[in-house]
This record gives sequence, C-alpha cells and structure tokens, in this order.
Amino acid sequence: GALEIKQRYALWIQYDGSLFQGFQRLSPRGTQAFCPPGNPRRWPRRQTIQEELEVKLSLLLREDIQVWGSGRTDAGVHATAQVIAFDTTSRLAPEAMMRNLNAVLPTGLCVTRWRAVEASFHPRFSAKRRTYHYYLWPDAPSGSAFWSHHCWLRPGTLDLDSMRQAAIPLLGSHDFSAYTRKHEGHEARTRNLQELNIHDRVVSTQLQSGPWLQLAPLICFEVCANAFLRRMVRQLVTNLVKVGSGEWP
Repeated sequence: GALEIKQRYALWIQYDGSLFQGFQRLSPRGTQAFCPPGNPRRWPRRQTIQEELEVKLSLLLREDIQVWGSGRTDAGVHATAQVIAFDTTSRLAPEAMMRNLNAVLPTGLCVTRWRAVEASFHPRFSAKRRTYHYYLWPDAPSGSAFWSHHCWLRPGTLDLDSMRQAAIPLLGSHDFSAYTRKHEGHEARTRNLQELNIHDRVVSTQLQSGPWLQLAPLICFEVCANAFLRRMVRQLVTNLVKVGSGEWP
C-alpha cells in the first residue's frame, strides 16, 4: 500500500503535578501498549504525564505514539501551558482528537489547545523561553488542606525589597551549576535568566470566608529563562528567601 505520511501536532496541556511523579516517563518505552480491560476513563493513573499521554493517544489513534515535551517538570510541579508534540498518521480532525483525548484523561490533566505544526517543530528545542511561577505564602498558618501542594507555606515575614535587589545580579547568562543538585554531564551549565520578578498580593477577594481569603498575601516569583537546570528555580527562590528573612545579607 501507499506510504502513510505522518503529521506532527503541538498540544498545550495543564496538569496538577501533585498527582504525578513528574513529566518524564519512568517505565521503558513499549510498555504503554499494556491496557487494562474496561472503560479507559477508569484505568489506573500512570506514574508520569508523558506515559499517561502516550497510553491514551496510542489507544485513541490506534498506533504507537511517542510524546515529546518542552520541559521535564519534577514531581509536584504543576503546568498551565506545557507544550508537547507527537506524530501520527491519523487523519482525525484536531478538534475531535482533543475532545476524545480529554474524555479519557484522568482528573488533573487536560489539553487546552491543539494544532498541526511543521515536522521540524520540537517543543524542547524550538522553545525561545520558559516561564515558571513559584508561589510563597509568607507568615502562613501551620497548615492548609487546600494549598500545601500549590505554594510554600512559610512562617515569618519577608523583606521583599531586599529580595528584589538580590535578584538583579542573577539576571543574564551565567553558569548556574550551583543551583542544581545533580548536574547531567552532557548538559550545558549556562542559562540565560531573562526575568526574575517578585509579585506581592497576587490574589485578592472580598469573601468573608473560604480558602481564597487566606491567600491575600500570596507572593509569586516569576522566573523566565531560555531553559532551566533541574531544581534551579526552587534553589533560586530558597536563596532569595534567605535574604528576605535576614539570614543572608
């Protein structure tokens, strides 16, 4: 028969990272063909985002699908606009693919956009910049059933002006090896930190009760770079908080 031509698609996805062990698959490729019987909506959740997407896309498109992501988020890291891509010979309309995939994905993972792209597009290597938001709740209560997976609940107040001053020398291209726990030998150490903004009071409400009212003093660290080393953003935030608390000058 005629050679089937593959089309590459880009997808924008959101996920709650507290439900997964990170983005990158942990099991060897080829094992995603195993699917338990019954309704796909009730299958056990896979360990990682990549494997969950590959299993469900392979089921829907009836071919072995490999997914590439724009970043390998760690366990517990959420995403609001992670870009992924894959190739398929299916001629199903993108709108139908998106609707069908969202119907079988587990709670906490969904697709928000879907479109055809050139075969040369790669979400990791074509990306020009990435943005992380790291949320911190200063002087927070001892615990929160709602927000402990979504922000750092930290006792004590912080000097935001000192933290903003300390962030200025971090901007630009630097070797950020000191900001990663384990450096992969083949990976470049230099990263271009383009923005590091500290926004205060990012949530406000007039409600008299409920979890949103508690979040009025929330701080958001907005960090933009061409790419990040593993755990780099967490370490940047930790060091700036040491300045804000007076532990570091």
